[in-house]
Amino acid sequence: MPPYALQLLIALVLVGVSRLVAYPLTVGSGVVDALDAVLMMLALVNLRLAWSGANASGGGRAPAWFVIAGLVTAGLITLAMVAALTPRAA
Repeated sequence: MPPYALQLLIALVLVGVSRLVAYPLTVGSGVVDALDAVLMMLALVNLRLAWSGANASGGGRAPAWFVIAGLVTAGLITLAMVAALTPRAA
């Protein structure tokens, strides 16, 4: 397994963990999930590290499987971040 694949796996695990844990935070008249937002920030950092590692080890180009997996992971992170930061009724 290439070393950058571990960072991608960590980002995917953080997306999955965000569905299991919550720390509701009241903002105005709604509630947002602060813990999910922090987990998604960490997932983005891991995705960025994996992307940099994949490009560095591949002579400037990441493998096709990694590009597809990275884009899917980025989409999942985006959906989870929007869900975490969308205010819900208290």
